[in-house]
Amino acid sequence: MVDIPEGYGPDDELDPDAADPLYLQLAAVLISRIGNGVYPLGRAVPGVDRLMQEFGIARGTARKTLVLLAEMGYVRTVVGKGSFVIERESAGAPDGHGPARADASEDRES
Repeated sequence: MVDIPEGYGPDDELDPDAADPLYLQLAAVLISRIGNGVYPLGRAVPGVDRLMQEFGIARGTARKTLVLLAEMGYVRTVVGKGSFVIERESAGAPDGHGPARADASEDRES
């Protein structure tokens, strides 16, 4: 899994000259907004077109960011509806960013 860069706040702008790729910068900003309640649980985050407009990024960058947030367990995408903030199960996740994986010892107890 990728490492989300630290230090981005909910109102930060993206820096095309920064070392971090734009999609990771955008992911950090959106994660900050989710954490601060700008996008509360069950509500939609901005879609591709809105992200393109707000941040001046390419469609592919916006899509890649939303896919990453879904893979990391921050949002669930519903085709034709959007991407919605979901409750994360991050306790025990090795990197603190992704969904927790079941401990292998639990599988052996069955």
